[in-house]
Amino acid sequence: MNKTQQSVIFINYFSLGILMPVLNLIFLERGADLKTLPLLIGLYALSALIFELPSGICGDLLGRKTAFLLSAVMKLFSLTLLIAADDITLLIPCVILNGMSRAFSSGSLDALFIEQAVEAHGQDCIPSVSSRLSILEAAGFAAGSISGGFISYWGGTEGVIMVQGGLTVIVFLLCVVGIREKKERKENEKRVALGAHLRMGKEAVISSGSLKYVLLGMFFTGLLISSIETYWQPVYLEVSALKDATWTLGLVSFMGFFMSAMGNAASEKLLIKYPLGKWNIYGICRLSFSLILVILSLQTNTPGFLLGYAGFYLFHGMGNVAENTLINQYTPNHIRASILSLSSFVFQLGCLSASLASSFLAARITIAGIWKLSGNLCFVSLIILLVQVMKRNKTIIDPKTP
Repeated sequence: MNKTQQSVIFINYFSLGILMPVLNLIFLERGADLKTLPLLIGLYALSALIFELPSGICGDLLGRKTAFLLSAVMKLFSLTLLIAADDITLLIPCVILNGMSRAFSSGSLDALFIEQAVEAHGQDCIPSVSSRLSILEAAGFAAGSISGGFISYWGGTEGVIMVQGGLTVIVFLLCVVGIREKKERKENEKRVALGAHLRMGKEAVISSGSLKYVLLGMFFTGLLISSIETYWQPVYLEVSALKDATWTLGLVSFMGFFMSAMGNAASEKLLIKYPLGKWNIYGICRLSFSLILVILSLQTNTPGFLLGYAGFYLFHGMGNVAENTLINQYTPNHIRASILSLSSFVFQLGCLSASLASSFLAARITIAGIWKLSGNLCFVSLIILLVQVMKRNKTIIDPKTP
């Protein structure tokens, strides 16, 4: 990956991270209330879920760069509506466009950069490229989330929106000028009918065997992430010695992103050192990921919570690189964006399932109980999943590219 490619990825995630600490506050300031706020968040998630697969197909048939540029245009329209909003009527199309933008950006440039790297350096470079993409994502979110707090303090919520808009324009221009996609490949792909493309994607998932197990694993990843992201703030404030120090939430969030980036880097080194052990690394990281959520549910003081939270995101980052490496090695170039969007779709489905289940369980059991249930459920499910992979391959081995 060259410097322009890395800059586009980092700035894009930095701009997304800027809005994360204050987005709900902005919605409340611009017409939402405590009753409609969850509906807006749910509408965003639903919009992203619905457009995940169409965005991937768009990336494969019309070009990955085109899909990403469409994402930036949608983001700018969404921010324009957010600036103008003074009631719920403008916030609804705002969050729908934001969800569509998220769907079209996920996996589009990742697919292009991985494809270009494989063409230039072969399959062995996939762990390094996957790690670099994950590190840039985590670093961008971390830097953006901290910056968003300061920007909102100095420039208000409008300042945050304007900064994100400016960064989106910069990303758009950098992508137009600095990122190249082979025209001949796009011309070939435009001749593929939609129905044929869908059949190729279905065949790739079914015929490759173990790919469907990696995709299924992403469901449990989404379930675990949603479980902790929904409730970690109130749990932390409850066990913290500084009960009213809400400013520390930004630092804890930064620590999570930082540990995820450290996990990305560690996983890359393991995958390069043990190229035949991708499934082993994936399995160990995801099982540890599940168990740490159970351990985190038992913490009653700040040091214990912070150690558990850091460990959770460390193994999350490690598992992500192994997971992405497996997906990309099983996936042919001509449907790569579609499969990456399918993986994101399954992840979002896990998040949505966890949200619905948590909503039902919250009135019946404690947050610690929800975390224990989620962690144990995912641990047992992943054990079953890994046993199925081992049965299929006789032993967990390096995947072969179709």
